[in-house]
Amino acid sequence: MTPQPYKISVPQEKIDNLKTKLGLASFPDELDSSAWDLGVPLADMKRLTKAWEKWDWRQAEERLNKVPQYHTSIKVDGFDELNIHFIWQKSETKNAIPLLFVHGCTFLYCPSPISSQLFQLSRVLPLKLSTHCGTTA
Repeated sequence: MTPQPYKISVPQEKIDNLKTKLGLASFPDELDSSAWDLGVPLADMKRLTKAWEKWDWRQAEERLNKVPQYHTSIKVDGFDELNIHFIWQKSETKNAIPLLFVHGCTFLYCPSPISSQLFQLSRVLPLKLSTHCGTTA
């Protein structure tokens, strides 16, 4: 399959549903001095819940969709066909060595208050280096 352009577009109904569930969350009491021994500390969980309630998904989609994303299916021996999502930006430099960023976690492309890897990667893509291996490009 030829790579096809990919745009992130989450239905508003799903966003509304998530915000409703977050708003209805009830929290248990916390044992004294449990820290991380019994899971996420209550204060951290409440802070993250509030952050997700305020999260502007449409703004995140807009930022993410500025990055050239694609998807394609590939055959892998011993497995079913895999649908691969990737970023593809061709270099403007003649004979440039291609870079391949590979990951196994879907959260790499999921913007959130706690996961901004794609945003970080989007900063790297537009960089134009003035030298290549110590010589002027």
